Amino acid sequence: MPLPFGWKPLHIDRYDGTTDPDEHIDLYVTQVNLYTNDDAVLCRVFPTSLKGAALA
Repeated sequence: MPLPFGWKPLHIDRYDGTTDPDEHIDLYVTQVNLYTNDDAVLCRVFPTSLKGAALA
């Protein structure tokens, strides 16, 4: 599935598991919704918002 036209990398800090996960998800959803409200895109791109132990 291709990303929406005009897609750019998200402008949020990548989540590493040391801060509030709810805050990260809220920021993530807000950023993705600038481009699309497609849940498939939301799920496909989510791993790019993680790092370290949160990605494992």
